[in-house]
Amino acid sequence: MRLSTNSIYQKNLNSILNTNSKWQKSGLHLATGKKILTPSDDPMGASQSLIIKQAQAQNEQFQATRENADKSLSRQDTILSEANTVIQTIQETLVYASNETLNEENRLDLANKLQNLKDQLLSLANAKDTNGNYLFAGKKNDTPPFVMNESGEVSYVGGTTSINVLIDDSREVSLSFTGIQVFMTGSNVKESDGSPAESNIFASIDYAIEALKIDLDYDNDDTVEQFRSGLSKARHGVDNSFNNISTLRAEGGSVLSEIDRLTTLGKTLDIEFQTQISQLEDVDWYEAISEYVMLQANLQAAQYTFMTMQSMSLFQMK
Repeated sequence: MRLSTNSIYQKNLNSILNTNSKWQKSGLHLATGKKILTPSDDPMGASQSLIIKQAQAQNEQFQATRENADKSLSRQDTILSEANTVIQTIQETLVYASNETLNEENRLDLANKLQNLKDQLLSLANAKDTNGNYLFAGKKNDTPPFVMNESGEVSYVGGTTSINVLIDDSREVSLSFTGIQVFMTGSNVKESDGSPAESNIFASIDYAIEALKIDLDYDNDDTVEQFRSGLSKARHGVDNSFNNISTLRAEGGSVLSEIDRLTTLGKTLDIEFQTQISQLEDVDWYEAISEYVMLQANLQAAQYTFMTMQSMSLFQMK
């Protein structure tokens, strides 16, 4: 087989180019710390890495959703706690108001106090979450869920459906309760005749305010009955609302505990995903450095051989 000088040169040049290409790629592995730069480097490893990264991305999305849910539910718990504090003050005021030795001026002062407490409660009912949305408005969270007309009657105009989110593959939770659930629902406490007590906390307060404004005449049995009935109805309704909010706080606390548990699990999963990806993609530094040095030596040798051959002819190679 005859070999020309050009073919020998081309063969050595190709060897240099190939070795140089491998050496540069080895340098990229060292520079990036990754052994998989393209899928062709390790098709099976690249495929497994992609699957793990998709699972990791989903886990990160759930973590972000849990963080938002935690903020919303924590904000809700704070508001409900403040609401129950106001309601406890209302309960104490109603107990004091039932003292029939109070004069008309005392009763009017108490009525004004209850009105102020009602206004505080209305403000809490229209509280916003950390994103500036109305907390207890359900899906209609861009407008206040509670409105009060000129006569002082409070109505709910928010959404009847809560905003739900997935905090895990198959676990859905509400970001908050609706205003109806919090301030207008519940029938744990009964009236003396066995009928359900008023579930609207604002209406319950109104009963007490109206009773305290009655021109009470102890010689008139009707006014006395109206006074006592109004305060009794108010107390039962307020007690009912207090129990309802306390129950909702317990439910919300359970969800917060679940979110905390899932968040901890999510952090553990993220570490596991990172470890698996690292095992698939990251270089073995000892192996990578050894390969780089070896290829560098091969390249230098090939270059030296090529340079030497340039000064030789086929006759000198015999």
